[in-house]
Amino acid sequence: MTIYVPLIGMLWRTLDSYGLNPDSVIPENIYRPGAEPGFDDRISYEAFEALLRQTVDLVGDPAIGLRAAEQLHPSHLGALGYAWMASSSLRTAIMRSERFHRMLNEQLTVHVTKPRGVLQVEYRQPRNTRIQSEQFDARLGSLLQLCRLNFGKDLVPAYVCMERPEPPDSRPWTRFFGTSVRFDESLNCLALRKLDADKLLTVSNPELLVIHEDIMARYLAKLDRSHITNRVLTAILDLLPSGQTKEDSVATQLRMTRRTLRNKLRSEGTSFRRLLRDLRKDLVHRYVGDDSYSITEIAFLLGYADTSSFSRAFKNWFGASPTEYRRLLKEPD
Repeated sequence: MTIYVPLIGMLWRTLDSYGLNPDSVIPENIYRPGAEPGFDDRISYEAFEALLRQTVDLVGDPAIGLRAAEQLHPSHLGALGYAWMASSSLRTAIMRSERFHRMLNEQLTVHVTKPRGVLQVEYRQPRNTRIQSEQFDARLGSLLQLCRLNFGKDLVPAYVCMERPEPPDSRPWTRFFGTSVRFDESLNCLALRKLDADKLLTVSNPELLVIHEDIMARYLAKLDRSHITNRVLTAILDLLPSGQTKEDSVATQLRMTRRTLRNKLRSEGTSFRRLLRDLRKDLVHRYVGDDSYSITEIAFLLGYADTSSFSRAFKNWFGASPTEYRRLLKEPD
């Protein structure tokens, strides 16, 4: 799993904002301001996380994630940042981010749902890290920073939820988000009121969107071809509605033996069963939040033979039946 190198520009500016020399933390062969990004400008997630840990330890500010979000510039996100700025509304910008966010960070997933009256954006990361609190501070803060760049500085979220424990002094979080943050929650999310999410923006530029979406699509296509994990996920997506989501079927589609497939996935730190489970969980979260899909249709789309098997799996994942979960999503806070 890898990270888009220009994202380190936000880290560079964060160190500089504390009066620290970024050269002492970020190696020259990884990032320098002004370098022209290319398709191959990526570093491993482990290397990126090591830079983050070093920065967090060096600065010693509990609210460093919020400071980092303030340093974000759309150019740090490449074509996605420029497409964001040219979007017609915050909703279209957010939906575009959900679609293309993988070009920035292959570890992170973005889930957009529509509970009553709001547009909710949730970030998920597959593993816990020592600096997870700071990372989600920066991610949710960066989302709001981008929204405010388009909408205006007075934008206030409907609510902000974080898994992190409440800090001893939560005032920096309240000041940044403009509302009290709900700490110790079961998810990391930010919600915008529907009226704010759908307000037409004066910065919209359809011509620029076409250009940058083409760049992002080509980037993701190249990225997908370079990782067996992404190739397997694509194959599973193709096979899900047919119910033929077996390891042998995917291996055949990728023109390799099951043993070779297992070894390649193991080299990337995952397995077929884990990918299938996680993909189903990601997809079902979107489908259940959309009333246009019946429970039976969702079970079919995810490759289950019947709704009872699907319901059992869903309850194991989320602690409620699909129908109960859908009802909870609609309930007002």
